[in-house]
Amino acid sequence: MKVAVVVNCLKIGGMERVACNLSDAFAKQGHNTHLIYLKNRKIEVSPSNPNVKIHLFALQKMVMLSGIGFIWLIISKLLNVIFRKSFVMFFAYAEAIAFSYKLKKLEKEAGRFDLIIFRGQGTFSHIWPLKDPRFVFVCESMLNQSVYGSKSKQMFSWLFSNRHVVCISKEAQLSFMDLIHSFAISCQSISIISNPNNYEEIRKKASALEANIDYHTSPYILGLGRLVGGKNFPLLIDAYHYARNNFGVTHDLVIVGEGREKTAIENKIKKLGLEDCIFLKGKQSNPFPWYQRADLFVLSSKSEGLGMVLIEALACGTPVVATNCPGGVSDIMRGQLSDYLAEQSPESLAEKIVLALKQGDSVLLGPDVAQSLAQFDEKHIVQQYCDTYLPAQ
Repeated sequence: MKVAVVVNCLKIGGMERVACNLSDAFAKQGHNTHLIYLKNRKIEVSPSNPNVKIHLFALQKMVMLSGIGFIWLIISKLLNVIFRKSFVMFFAYAEAIAFSYKLKKLEKEAGRFDLIIFRGQGTFSHIWPLKDPRFVFVCESMLNQSVYGSKSKQMFSWLFSNRHVVCISKEAQLSFMDLIHSFAISCQSISIISNPNNYEEIRKKASALEANIDYHTSPYILGLGRLVGGKNFPLLIDAYHYARNNFGVTHDLVIVGEGREKTAIENKIKKLGLEDCIFLKGKQSNPFPWYQRADLFVLSSKSEGLGMVLIEALACGTPVVATNCPGGVSDIMRGQLSDYLAEQSPESLAEKIVLALKQGDSVLLGPDVAQSLAQFDEKHIVQQYCDTYLPAQ
């Protein structure tokens, strides 16, 4: 089978890593696999399988170099004044033409694709005017029905009407079903297929310490992700502060990631007087040693499409605690792991942190962790795609 995975860019981020993982997974199972990215930014993550072919479709650049591209850019910006947050949707009329041209050119050289998988709304919003039965749109997170204001019905209808849609968790599917029922949108199909993981590769990377990285040497609790509101690192900091003051926790807190909330987080750390025990390490191209060297990983998000960081931490042999937030976290934290789900409060999260530190590696014992990991194994995920979209092959 010939498969293309399409993603917006290849910066360091959860969705981008998942796109690379999915490409690797298809290639490892013997499929002819191509990874397409749409923005000409620095490549920070890439597939590890050398058989994956990588292509840049620089759509915006192609449009701007065309005769009418700049004119359409101006028109799209004017329409954005009238229809809030619509620029990408209108500009996509031009980008879709560029994508179609590049795809046809690639298929002329490499052969016709059987399946083309778009990862994330930020990716398929660039090409939504195209209709192709081979296209599968993967929703990575919970969808906000009011994101486009009064024009939400029209915008979401453009995105999802008559599409093959994949949701990465049961909760993400429920959120999507609420959206399409609210706006009377008819999809061609809706499936649940989670994100793939190569556990052998994760463990290999976890042991690959880099000489120029300042790894933390004192015992620490780890938070990892983009420093944005949805990841709710202020809650983690408050919970950590509460755990130190009320339960005598002596571990440091290490936060790996970058984002627009960094300054606010730094100010919060200073306000609480925690500069000597909370350390911001920035984004890391290889996050897995940080998981493996931590005594505990904590996810403090307000919502998660799935919660891949929990799977990665477990694969590295690290106990986990998570907020019981909307999304796919409950798909992972099942059985004995559900004991380490916290409410969205500093006190509750602190109590679960203390419990997990006390239990140590016993958190990982029993069949529940193995079963949680098995459902996200790359071979299983690839087979689900094949069974769902290519049943005759």
